Amino acid sequence: MKSELLRHKLSYSALFVFLCISLFLYLAAWPDIVYLRYLSILISVFYFFWGVLIHLKRKTISKKVVLEYFGVSLLTGLMLFLITV
Repeated sequence: MKSELLRHKLSYSALFVFLCISLFLYLAAWPDIVYLRYLSILISVFYFFWGVLIHLKRKTISKKVVLEYFGVSLLTGLMLFLITV
C-alpha cells in the first residue's frame, strides 16, 4: 500500500484534500440539514468517480472494482445522510 501511495501521490493527495475540505464543510454547516444532505451526496459521488477514474487511468478497471467503489460510496453516503435524519 505504501508503494501505491508513493507512485500515485497526486491522485491520493487530491482525494485527501477533497475529503478534508468536505469534512470541514460538513462540520461547519451542522445545523443546516439540507446542505448536509447535498454534501453527503457530493462526497459519495466524488469518491465513486475518483475511484473509477483512477482505475481507468491505470488500466486496472473491472466490474468488481466498480462495484466495490459503488458499494463503499453508497454505504458512506447513506451513513452521512442518516446522521441528518
